[in-house]
Amino acid sequence: MILLCISFVVLLLIGLPIALAMLGSSMLVIGMEGIPLSLVAQRVVTGVQSFPLLAIPLFTLAGSLMNDSGISERLFGFTRAFIGHIRGGTAHTAVVGEVFLSGISGSSVADCAALSRVFVPEFAKSGYGAPFGAALCAAAATLGPIIPPSTLMVIYAWQANISLGDLFWAGLLPGLLMAAGMVVLTAYIAHKRQFPKDASFAWGRFKTAFREAVWALFMPVLILGGFRMGIFTATEIAGVAAFYSLLVGLYVYRTLKWSHVPAILLQTAKETAVILMIVAAAAPFSWFLGVEQAPQMLSNALTHATDKPWVILLMLNFVLLILGCFMETIAIMIILVPILIPVLNLFQIDLVHFGIVLLVNLTIGQLTPPVGVLLFVSSSVAKVRFQLVVREVISYVSVLIVVLAILTYVPWVSLWLPQALK
Repeated sequence: MILLCISFVVLLLIGLPIALAMLGSSMLVIGMEGIPLSLVAQRVVTGVQSFPLLAIPLFTLAGSLMNDSGISERLFGFTRAFIGHIRGGTAHTAVVGEVFLSGISGSSVADCAALSRVFVPEFAKSGYGAPFGAALCAAAATLGPIIPPSTLMVIYAWQANISLGDLFWAGLLPGLLMAAGMVVLTAYIAHKRQFPKDASFAWGRFKTAFREAVWALFMPVLILGGFRMGIFTATEIAGVAAFYSLLVGLYVYRTLKWSHVPAILLQTAKETAVILMIVAAAAPFSWFLGVEQAPQMLSNALTHATDKPWVILLMLNFVLLILGCFMETIAIMIILVPILIPVLNLFQIDLVHFGIVLLVNLTIGQLTPPVGVLLFVSSSVAKVRFQLVVREVISYVSVLIVVLAILTYVPWVSLWLPQALK
């Protein structure tokens, strides 16, 4: 097991992609153990032979179709008409608009690009400052994987063998709590820096913006309502979301053309391939860790260290936040979740609750350098120096860590909705 970990780290350090590093280290160790390398191929294939994983390309396609149709701009127009009149209204619009956008795309990277493209020029023009705008867009995009639907939720539910529907419902209140924390911080910054206000609230403008956005606003209702009433399974919802996005873009808003569809399908295939390559490559990696009894070793080590679940959660949060600075989110999930599940069961920690804690940890990791993918996306789209964005995002990371602590030690926030709807 030590050789597996060392070879994996070495391959990462020499610049190999995460999937190839996992696959290469697995092949090296399995070959040295005298196990036929055909086992690696078998594990790679079986690693992606799972029906729930079909939701990943379908949700990715739905998000791409909605974004290409200009849905995000309509959602932001609606939220601006609703709250744009308060001080720092444009900044609040970005956060509240992301709440709605998260219920469509489920991808933090895609949401960050959409937010940065729409809002950062306006932030710079209105006196907010481009670095602050880029940091706010990156922070708001962390809601993408928490508010359902979410591809990360699909992967965790598949790994932990829990209900994806329960995980969807569990993410709603934590996502809103994260958004509320960012809104409060944004209001404080807006008053401290005397950010401008938009035009005063007008019912006419609000009604017009609502009419333009109503088809986009209906999509989260369709997804969660259809699942709650038992019309669709969690995987079928992804297909329905993609089909709905196509119809709205082509025939309602008429901003999507059939000629755009091949490029969208190609982009979806690329994004899905990246995710599933990591899932596939992690299968032999995780198998060998299981053979070497890594979960049992971790359980024994933690049991000797403490017998208190709250201490275990504190330690796991600390480890996940550190790993989030250096590793990609999906890679952390694929490697660690199979090892952690026996530990969580031993300490009777609810897997749905921990799923939300894990996802919030991972999204915070997307805001912390040196990996910080959301920081790179926002700074690139906004054409702002990376260091300036990091300086502005620190306060938002602090708020999210406070929210993480609440979610960790108040399981009710995550578990109330799934339990109430059973």
